[in-house]
Amino acid sequence: MVVVLKELDGLRLDIKVSDVSMPLTRSEDGKDMQRFCEILGSEGSTIVIDLTYSHWPEGYKLLRDKGIAYVRLERMLRPFLEMFGAFMRQKRANNVAMVFQNARDADEAMQQMIIGYPFRTLILDASASDNPRGDFVQRIKALRPTPNYVAMFARGAAMNSLFDKAQKGGIFERPTEWHFIFLDTRDRVFKYKRQVELANRFTLNARAICRSMPMPDLYCGSGFTLQRAMLLNVLRSLINAAQVSPEMPLPIYVECNSTSSESTELGTAEPFAETVTQSGSWLEWVHWSNFLTFAAGVERYPDELEPGQPTAVVLPALTFAVNISAGYYSSEHEAKTDLAVWSTLGGGTLRLLNETVSPARRFFRIGTAESIPWSYLRRNERTGELLRDSKGEPIWEGYCIDFMHRLSQKLNFEYEIVAPQTGHMGEVNADNEWDGVVGDLVRGETDIAIAALKMYSEREEVIDFLPPYYEQTGISIVIRKPVRKTSLFKFMTVLRLEVWLSIVAALVGTAFMIWFMDKYSPYSSRNNRAAYPYACREFTLRESFWFALTSFTPQGGGEAPKAISGRMLVAAYWLFVVLMLATFTANLAAFLTVERMQTPVQSLEQLARQSRINYTVVMESDTHQYFINMKFAEDTLYRMWKELALNASKDFKKFRIWDYPIKEQYGHILLAINSSGPVKDARQGFAKVDAHDNADYAFIHDAAEIKYEITRNCNLTEVGEVFAEQPYAVAVQQGSHLGDELSYAILELQKDRFFEELKTKYWNQSNLRNCPLSEDQEGITLESLGGVFIATLFGLVLAMITLGLEVVYFKKRQDTLEASITQVKPIEAPDTDTGTAPPTAASQKKGAWHIPLDKQRSAKISPPPSFEVATFRGKKVPSKVTLGDGKFKPRHGLQSRRNLGALDAPMGYME
Repeated sequence: MVVVLKELDGLRLDIKVSDVSMPLTRSEDGKDMQRFCEILGSEGSTIVIDLTYSHWPEGYKLLRDKGIAYVRLERMLRPFLEMFGAFMRQKRANNVAMVFQNARDADEAMQQMIIGYPFRTLILDASASDNPRGDFVQRIKALRPTPNYVAMFARGAAMNSLFDKAQKGGIFERPTEWHFIFLDTRDRVFKYKRQVELANRFTLNARAICRSMPMPDLYCGSGFTLQRAMLLNVLRSLINAAQVSPEMPLPIYVECNSTSSESTELGTAEPFAETVTQSGSWLEWVHWSNFLTFAAGVERYPDELEPGQPTAVVLPALTFAVNISAGYYSSEHEAKTDLAVWSTLGGGTLRLLNETVSPARRFFRIGTAESIPWSYLRRNERTGELLRDSKGEPIWEGYCIDFMHRLSQKLNFEYEIVAPQTGHMGEVNADNEWDGVVGDLVRGETDIAIAALKMYSEREEVIDFLPPYYEQTGISIVIRKPVRKTSLFKFMTVLRLEVWLSIVAALVGTAFMIWFMDKYSPYSSRNNRAAYPYACREFTLRESFWFALTSFTPQGGGEAPKAISGRMLVAAYWLFVVLMLATFTANLAAFLTVERMQTPVQSLEQLARQSRINYTVVMESDTHQYFINMKFAEDTLYRMWKELALNASKDFKKFRIWDYPIKEQYGHILLAINSSGPVKDARQGFAKVDAHDNADYAFIHDAAEIKYEITRNCNLTEVGEVFAEQPYAVAVQQGSHLGDELSYAILELQKDRFFEELKTKYWNQSNLRNCPLSEDQEGITLESLGGVFIATLFGLVLAMITLGLEVVYFKKRQDTLEASITQVKPIEAPDTDTGTAPPTAASQKKGAWHIPLDKQRSAKISPPPSFEVATFRGKKVPSKVTLGDGKFKPRHGLQSRRNLGALDAPMGYME
């Protein structure tokens, strides 16, 4: 006010203007009225300009009674706040955070709350540095639920510093949710236009404001502010009215008595025009500039007032007439694109210029926790290290993550995944406080919970569950598929070693006895040739072993012995062979069948009764809590039964039982779990199961997660049936407005079979096709019966070696035979063709070879054998063999034999 008065003095308007300022405390002790009366009594007043935030009924009544002119100026931020409220109504905003540059502006916004905002708001003072909750950046970060929109009210220079804090604080992430309201015409000094390109900006039209003022050079110069311009316009208009008025307005002095200083009941105030006339006739000559207009009064009804407070109507007040345009900066056109215009004329109206004024995408914080395959962090398959995106944030995957993405598309919202800082899904601690996903939802840290969250009655007391998104799931048991010991001679394991040795002994003994009986029985074909003139099988020791061995084959051993004793032995042996083959075949089939059907356990009851297989659960998981609760139920029922039986006085015979009706299996299961030691997480549990090749370790866990792991690990298998079934569902805060909207969306997704697609994606049974088939699926493998082929191959190799030995032996024998025979050739007649001389008598007598003379000198001639004593291979020739001129002559008495004919060979023999 002092600066404005100095500027008026510089105008030399020939009117002296003095002012007295009075702060209004609105205390109940009447000090405000006392001070007001003192000023009016000592200084006097020509006009009272009311700059308060709200109407003061007591002071106004006094001025009206005394005829003192009265003008009330509206709050400077009211047009901006009304404009912003109308704009937020177009966007259907719910939660809005409003940041102001100083405490005075924040107080004005608080006064506007009396009129009311069309949304829930939080008013923050950016200049407050001593707030225990931190500055406005920290408070917006911690605000739950997250505001739909954020608005900053500041002048051009101050807007730079506010935005710089917001950007460095990491809260400026979604530009479409931010609104920057410039309280002056210096929006061009804002240097972050590129960063806030998609944000909404509200600016004043500086040219229109200056054109509406009578003296633009004075008002629109350096240091222009709306407050200064408004005061200058009001005072200048009042001075002009006083100068043109027929009666110069004079100060009015008031002497307040006790009656007038007391607060009296006020009736309904007259309209502002009548009040001006009654308050001072010189005000009739006031002509307000185009920059000034009247703001609509807000009536306060009796039910809105405190008891004993008089009914009143807030009078219309002067305000500045401006047009505020809302838009965003377009980098494509290097200019601002207007969306709407707010005009203070006519009570304030918002005129839309663009149909694109639509609500920004809502933002929700969705809580979840790691649980495979529902929601889990992407890791390196080899090292297990977390993988992060370009912003350094961990990457989430899973069934629930896909569900969130589809839900955000359907309902058009953005979201942030929030993992709990403590706990997992949610349990109550000793202080009766929830942790995990449920705890974050209860405290407002998250808006929605989409995770592997089971519907428990105690959870329903603090949160609201929506329709289940997954069918009934429960608890199951997983073990490793037994690794059967493979052996190439697996068929040999059907019979024990002593049985195989007994069979070999029976074969050898039978072969020996067949040879023995055939040799010494007088009725065998060997010893009774007259009875068997045809060729018969001679059972040598070799033939006997061959007969005993081939009797095990389907074609049999061949020709049997002729003697009755031998046949009786063979018949008994054949009976032994038939029974032994049938026994081996039956045992082999049963052995292979039973081995395929072997499974360590089939149910939870069997698991509890046995002691070979150890089993465990995840520490403090829902499964662990299930067994704890079941043991508690068993103990409670046992205690109640015991007390009932011991306290029975009349019908005690009815409590005489031998078998307790409730089994204590869960107590045994929990004891076994504690002895094995619960694992830290499911990944460790599956790893332990996979490490036990002999299937002596089981893991009890969530059935859906077990089914997912089985599709990824071919070594695991699920045993037994699912028990303790419960559904998975989405949860929201109690009474949340999102409940109905999300429920309807989930039902539509179920109708579209979206959840079935997710189930097929994450529980893909086709992955099992890549697993190697087991023996019960593909039959007996080569590893089990490879010994049969090895035996055949061994027989083939042995036969080839024997063939080689036979060939070598035969050649060696042939060479020895040729070296031991001396050939003798008789003397031949002279060859007339060659002219060779006939042999001499001496040479014929000695039986020497006739060799040509040219070869006798070089050839080495062995002496002929003696004719008197003929030898063959060093032995004496039998008497039945004759040596002579090359013709065989039969002995006397053998004339009936056919003539053998002449031989060209020099020598022959006959047995």
